[in-house]
Amino acid sequence: MNFVRKTKFGAMAAISAFGCIVAFGNMALADEGEDMDDVDAAVMHVLEDYDIAIGYDYIATLMRLPNAFGEGAACVVCHTSNDPKKSPNGLDLTSCEGIKKGSVHGPMIVPGKHYEGTFRRRMRDNRMPLGVRFDVPKDMPAMQHMKQWIANGAKNDELFKTKVLPSFKDPNAYGGEQSCVECHMSNQEPPSFHELDLTSHKGVMLGADAVAKAAEGLPPVKVVIPGKPMESRLYLRVTENRMPGGIGADQSRDHPNMHVMFRWIDQGAKCN
Repeated sequence: MNFVRKTKFGAMAAISAFGCIVAFGNMALADEGEDMDDVDAAVMHVLEDYDIAIGYDYIATLMRLPNAFGEGAACVVCHTSNDPKKSPNGLDLTSCEGIKKGSVHGPMIVPGKHYEGTFRRRMRDNRMPLGVRFDVPKDMPAMQHMKQWIANGAKNDELFKTKVLPSFKDPNAYGGEQSCVECHMSNQEPPSFHELDLTSHKGVMLGADAVAKAAEGLPPVKVVIPGKPMESRLYLRVTENRMPGGIGADQSRDHPNMHVMFRWIDQGAKCN
């Protein structure tokens, strides 16, 4: 059985069912897998039912295949060295060892745990505000203020009141055309996406999905970690581009090859 997938650019990929282009990933988070179509989901179950192993040779192919994770260049076009002067963030995806080493920002993957490391986040999380261009600078004044505020402890202080909070109401503060509070204005959904309220310090610090998580007996998802901007989802979502570079926000966040990668990671990310 073969699956053939044609991209907007006309690239074709035909892969057998046992090295297939679609796969099963652990549904560690509720929204993971939500964009899968029937064919993708069917093969996911085959891989799970038969516990099919994913070898590194397939992962190496994905790193070299244009449109492997959505419309865009192959990963190795940009990420070829652990030297940050030669490759963005010093990430080398040309070898298994390079993938495991990660970038200057830490591990890309954590063997056995696909939901840790940076791979899942960078491949699924659209940069905010939704639709912002890939080439928007990552050091705009509002971003710098947010980073400094979080680094200082994320207090309800003068920096928050005069710089950070007003930026959430400014349509252009983060390089887009829509203000943050147009979508995130309440801890209730609807009307607020992910029950995230960016209209007050209390709302920001409460985090996302408070009501939904409470129904599961869990705490809200924290979007700000005081003192740690590089671990704070709020800061990361306005500064990190989703990969591959330039991919549209309307593209599926659950490309089947991403789940192939998840499965390889969960199986220990073996290099042989």
